Amino acid sequence: MRNYILAFVMVSLNVWGQINQYNSKDLRLLFIERGYSYIVPYTASTFTNAMEFHKNFWNYEPSEDVTVLLNDFTDVGNGGTLVIPRNFISAAIAPFEYTFDVMPANERMQWLMSHELTHVVMCDKASSTDKFYRKTLGGKISPEGNDPVTMLYSYLTTPRWYSPRWFHEGIAVFMETWMSGGMGRVLGGYDEMVFRTMVLDSSYFYKVVGLETEGTTIDFQVGVNSYLYGTRFVSYLANKYGVYKLKEFYSRTDSSSRFYADQFENVYGVDVEDEWDNWISFEKEFQMENIKKISKYQPSKFKPITNINLGSVSRSFYNSRERKIITAVNYPNSLAKICAINIDNGKLEKIMDVNSPSLYYVTSLAYDDSANRIFCSSNNSNWRNLLSYDINDNKEKELIEYSRAGDFAFNKKDKSLFGIQNFNGRISIVCAFPPYDKWETIYTITYGKSFFDIDVSPDGTKLSGTLSQVSGKQELICFDLDSLKSGNSNYNKIFEFEDNSASNFVFTPDNKYLVGTSYYTGVSNVYRINLKTKEMEILTNSESGYFRPMPISNDSMVVFRYTTEGLTPELMKIEPLADVNSIDYLGQQVIKNNPIVESWMLAPPVEPKAEENKEGKYNTFTEIKFASAFPIVQGYKDFAAFGYKFRFSDLTSINSLDFSISYLQNKLLAKKERLHAALNYSYWDWTISGSYNKADFYDLFGPTKTSRAGYECSIKYNNNIYNFKPYNFEYTIKLSMFGDLEIIPGYQNIAAEFNKVYSGSFNLTYSKMRKSIGAVESEQGYDLNLYVQDYYVNKDNFPKVFATLNFGHLLPIRNTSIWLRTALGHSFGITNNPFDNFYFGGFGNNYVDHLSVQRYRDYDSFPGVEINEVGGKNFGKAVLELNLAPVRFKRLGFLSFYSTYMRLSLFGMSLATNLDKEELRTYIYNYGTQLDFEMVLFSLLKSTISFGYARAHQNNRFPSDEIMVSLKLL
Repeated sequence: MRNYILAFVMVSLNVWGQINQYNSKDLRLLFIERGYSYIVPYTASTFTNAMEFHKNFWNYEPSEDVTVLLNDFTDVGNGGTLVIPRNFISAAIAPFEYTFDVMPANERMQWLMSHELTHVVMCDKASSTDKFYRKTLGGKISPEGNDPVTMLYSYLTTPRWYSPRWFHEGIAVFMETWMSGGMGRVLGGYDEMVFRTMVLDSSYFYKVVGLETEGTTIDFQVGVNSYLYGTRFVSYLANKYGVYKLKEFYSRTDSSSRFYADQFENVYGVDVEDEWDNWISFEKEFQMENIKKISKYQPSKFKPITNINLGSVSRSFYNSRERKIITAVNYPNSLAKICAINIDNGKLEKIMDVNSPSLYYVTSLAYDDSANRIFCSSNNSNWRNLLSYDINDNKEKELIEYSRAGDFAFNKKDKSLFGIQNFNGRISIVCAFPPYDKWETIYTITYGKSFFDIDVSPDGTKLSGTLSQVSGKQELICFDLDSLKSGNSNYNKIFEFEDNSASNFVFTPDNKYLVGTSYYTGVSNVYRINLKTKEMEILTNSESGYFRPMPISNDSMVVFRYTTEGLTPELMKIEPLADVNSIDYLGQQVIKNNPIVESWMLAPPVEPKAEENKEGKYNTFTEIKFASAFPIVQGYKDFAAFGYKFRFSDLTSINSLDFSISYLQNKLLAKKERLHAALNYSYWDWTISGSYNKADFYDLFGPTKTSRAGYECSIKYNNNIYNFKPYNFEYTIKLSMFGDLEIIPGYQNIAAEFNKVYSGSFNLTYSKMRKSIGAVESEQGYDLNLYVQDYYVNKDNFPKVFATLNFGHLLPIRNTSIWLRTALGHSFGITNNPFDNFYFGGFGNNYVDHLSVQRYRDYDSFPGVEINEVGGKNFGKAVLELNLAPVRFKRLGFLSFYSTYMRLSLFGMSLATNLDKEELRTYIYNYGTQLDFEMVLFSLLKSTISFGYARAHQNNRFPSDEIMVSLKLL
């Protein structure tokens, strides 16, 4: 997560440019002047409001100011926190995803600051020993694969960072709920539904380790399970033992233990796994009581449409001519897609792919029944595009790039398309007319309010939606479309849901009702509201929960029933019910047993005084500061060198400098080879690096060696032209100079005939890579790399061109894929020089490593023969690879060290070199396998131990074998 956040921030900031800052007590707020500076003072006040509460409650004094990057990089709001090497929060200002009421729809910036600052406090708060190590090592140390000793340093300086995600998210959600006056997931209907349905379906409850190894990977809710389980367990602890015990468990003090599980046992006197089991027993009893309450009235009867649990589901539409449901789905063992489901036989037919699905709504979807045409959004993780798909002609078309709109609704009357656009923190109702190539802004909602789940009446006169106030109160409202288009934004309030949600409301075919769902009784049931009388009727009594109702006639509807494996469509009669029972919330018991939590509600934020603030431009050069310094161990020609590494960076890591120096005393080495130094400086897309007698820790664990005698300096420029999942388009240009060489660059067993070399290279990458739920890496797509390289040696040029092209496809067996990997290259040099050749051989993995686990995929790898053993001026290579589904372990290991999964890969390769010269031509092929076990140390530090075997066959030679054992760190 840490590396992902930093990479995302770097790429996004590079798009925007100039950074501004707003400073107040404990805060460095960075933002980009693109129309949302209006929210900066308010955001600063919400930060101060939450920080003062946390400081008082947790007895916390920040080790440094917190940097908050306020941004509009995505169409859906989110937050992310780092505390290593510095306290950093990324806060996206767009509205959150309110699908199924997973998130509270109250004021989002105060909620976000309450949540994210909880993470900062939990990890930055230090004991005296933590402070000692931070002072000794110059700060909080980020773990790096290049120097694996940083794993230990990082744990010593910031131990609580290395706790499972449920631990972090559980307390953050707990605090956020009570700091928002009860508006949060501790008192959320969705969370109650998840665990009630698990009991109803007799589903497996993940244990502490199993949640991390399997529960957050194969389930359709993936990482959200950390929030669900963590929030529930923390609430259970507060209910059973009280909030002060909970506070003691989470507080980092001189008397506390570093590892969360040890601290748990110190506080509660019981092993965390045993108490987790106690919680599961409690949860089952608690939910059985709720199920009994619901069942006192007859649960609704339904007819299943298909036996496939569809995972996450978008808004759906009914094609009455073909009796099919048009919807987007994302469930395990399948890539996300828009499909048609036959309402009579349940047959599912794929219409088109959804390349970048959202977690819950998959994609925004609208349907033009008259033209049999779909409108949908892509780039759902970033800035959304608008696409159309003609089902009759099977043609897809991009209509608006970066439209930033979703939540579509189609007007059958004039063929217009409505949507909700998020831009600069504001929500706007937008409209597009044929040919749908631009949005027109109809009405912009006041900041702080949210508007979602829109629909247009069949007669084209009204637009409905849910309006959420700052307080979290939700109203179902209707606009008159003619008035709205003419500038009149007055609306008709249809129903106020007090402290409950209003979701998925759509018009009935006769224009008389709005039908949708709400947790009005604590359970998500379907309700019908008469547009004239504004009276509400309940239509279902669900034991789990119903969502996305779709009336298909005046007396029947399709609803999606929640199951532990996702939503499933059911056919149901429309029959108002006389009564249903409400359920109990665990959060209500928490309040009853801990009334103090009601006093945690934050007062409205007060804008900081002008004299306490400072505004200006943020300069990444003047903000470069010392980050850390720590001892390192490096390898050089099988010898160990000892030294120090120094880190400097600005708050955003846009500007960073690393410098290392080491020395080894050994008479077997010439004096000039005993000193080793390296420097790496990066700024935006530029990287400047240099080394003298380059050393590498992993050279201590051969067979691959990257340490080199002599000096090297280079400058590299990388431009990410397009990086919106699943697409990536980038190029890299690099210029290098080498001196005092013993071996040629890029290879380890080929002697250099000259000691000075200049090189230039160009690499172009274009890829589209996708994976399904439960995957450990990409399972389908393509990846193209083009390389142009030239060496200038002793007044001669040695230009080379080579390319790799990989194709993969997901097989019907879950998370199993097959790949064809190809490479082709040619050298244009005219002399017989080592620089004129390509060289191949070996798995490439060291016994201890930090690079890719599947090194056999590299174009110059060839397991079964020695490294660099096979060479030639040109080559062609093909690899057929089968990746079997990972076997995930519910529990293999300990709380502090466990294995997450095992995966087996099978491969076969063929290689031909010197294709243009028959007398020098070489043919070689192999077959092999690799077995990988992923392991996790202290919840976050992932490593992989791999076992590989390959047997190679070459013309006029006996077969040769290679066995590979490798431990990849980080």
